[in-house]
Amino acid sequence: MKKYIIIIFAIFLSLNSNEVHAQKGKKKEAESTIDEKKLSKAQELVMKAMDAKDKQKQNEMLQKANELFREMKMTKEGAIIIGDAFYNAGDLQTASRWYAKGGKEQKKDLNQKVGEAYLEEAFSSKDAKEEKKNMSKAIQTLTKAVGPQEANRLIGNEYFDMGKEQYPKAIEYYEKANYMDGIIMIADIYAAKSETRQLAAETYARTKTYKGYKKAGDLYYNNNDYIKAMDYYAQGGVIEGYLKFANELKKVGKIDEMNKVYLVVSDTLIKRGTPDDVYNYALMAEKENNYYLAAELYKKLNNQEYYLKYSAKLLMIDMKYIEAKALYSQMGKTEMTDAIDLNVKTLTDLQQLRLTLEEFKRNVPKLALKEDATGKLEYDKRDLKLREQYYSNPVIVKEVGSTVYKVGESFLKIKNAPELSEVVKDCFLQYAPVKNILESNFTKKISAANLAPVHVTF
Repeated sequence: MKKYIIIIFAIFLSLNSNEVHAQKGKKKEAESTIDEKKLSKAQELVMKAMDAKDKQKQNEMLQKANELFREMKMTKEGAIIIGDAFYNAGDLQTASRWYAKGGKEQKKDLNQKVGEAYLEEAFSSKDAKEEKKNMSKAIQTLTKAVGPQEANRLIGNEYFDMGKEQYPKAIEYYEKANYMDGIIMIADIYAAKSETRQLAAETYARTKTYKGYKKAGDLYYNNNDYIKAMDYYAQGGVIEGYLKFANELKKVGKIDEMNKVYLVVSDTLIKRGTPDDVYNYALMAEKENNYYLAAELYKKLNNQEYYLKYSAKLLMIDMKYIEAKALYSQMGKTEMTDAIDLNVKTLTDLQQLRLTLEEFKRNVPKLALKEDATGKLEYDKRDLKLREQYYSNPVIVKEVGSTVYKVGESFLKIKNAPELSEVVKDCFLQYAPVKNILESNFTKKISAANLAPVHVTF
């Protein structure tokens, strides 16, 4: 009996529960229908408000629509719907005010949407004041969306897409955005044509970056305009550009100018805290007997021992043996000071002979470099002719040869001083006639009877 009572009670509970759920479902369905109706009514009010000519009536309808959105707990969504209505009507300022109420979640996208619309209006405007006004609003709104740099980059892109006439404007905004790749992109386009290469170099330089200055310098360097190339390399501290220029100076025998370039490069490297390359340049200078450069580089590297060593060699190259002796004394090289004292008379004679060789060298007609039709540097043909006539003069051939023979005779008189002999030898081997006429031990290689212009050419 109890078993049947329990079953009947369970059936009753089940039927009662189903009835309750059915009632709740009907209630939810009713609520959903009410929401759809409210939403439809709210949207209709917004559309009518947009058509209203009277501002007060428009506000009243919008307030009613807003109230419906609030009842549906759709305040943010409603604000965006109203904002979209004003956006589509072209009232971007009012659209922005409503979008501002749309919540943080969509703030960025909505600001970008309005900013791009202002940008479009600015570009399509035929009135300068209106263009300026809309551009200012575009920047403000886009800045809120994506930040000032990205806002300026986006505007720069718009100007870039409009074509070459608008590249200056694009560059202006790329600079504000610090978007150097964009500026270089435009400069690359300019660089492709010879008539805009100067503009390309100026545009590269506007980046004020190593890459930009290097590209500007390379542009001129590749067109053999080394002076302008160096100007850009200097502004950017472009080491490889300096070194290319130094190599060109070396090719045309402008060693003093080349030395200046290496000294500038060395200053830059030392400031950067990378002096290893400076040591390499000093070693190169030693091998090439460029004692001035070697001494100056070691001075910059605070290597006093090698600075004094090559300073003394430099003085001996100029046969300034008294000044050199003072440096040898400072270094404690008594063997050199004693050797100089022992050979003073011979060194004095050699000093005078060196001055004579220098005089001959100064009198040689100078060679001026000129650009040919392709822009390549070459020697002036008239200068080459004068030079040829100078060396063809038999008097010059005889006098230069006689001076060289006297150098050999005096050199062989140096006594008991092998190191001094080597330094003096380095001094005179810098003169081509000495190398042409004398053997490596400074005995005669070419006799007076066989002397020719080629042997006395400096």
